[in-house]
Amino acid sequence: MSNLQKSNPEPPTPDNFELELLKQEYFFIQNTIEDYNKQIWAIKALGIAATGTVLSLMLNEKTNITKSAIALIGCVIPLFFWILESQWKHFQRGFYPRAAEIETILAEFGMRGPVIFGGWTRVFKRTSISKRNGYLWDGLFNPSVFISYVLEIGFLLIMAAIAPKLGK
Repeated sequence: MSNLQKSNPEPPTPDNFELELLKQEYFFIQNTIEDYNKQIWAIKALGIAATGTVLSLMLNEKTNITKSAIALIGCVIPLFFWILESQWKHFQRGFYPRAAEIETILAEFGMRGPVIFGGWTRVFKRTSISKRNGYLWDGLFNPSVFISYVLEIGFLLIMAAIAPKLGK
């Protein structure tokens, strides 16, 4: 005969079941936020590569007027990437309030963690809910989004201004 014991696991209590679901949802949200960050970095990298391509075309051009025109037209490229990234950031920020809410619920259960989102917001002095709501503020005018594109556009405008002097 074997000594196998039958295990009769007790069904989870509603509180434990809900707690487990909340933990799963929380980590799903955190992974989703991180996936958005990966896409945002890819968008930024493509935008910078496109700006570099514009500069390369500009510097290889023979006529000064064409150099300036290429740099000016090239300012449109960062605008497209800025709009694309701002959409991703806006969608990403939609997950922030629920992450904060779950952390609060888990704290009510007596858990000290996880507080991935809360820790980040405390360190960077951010809130889960934007002071200004809507696509323009969550995405387009979000400093973490627009600064690199404004710098790219400014750089291209400077290059357009000095392009005639580069070929001499």
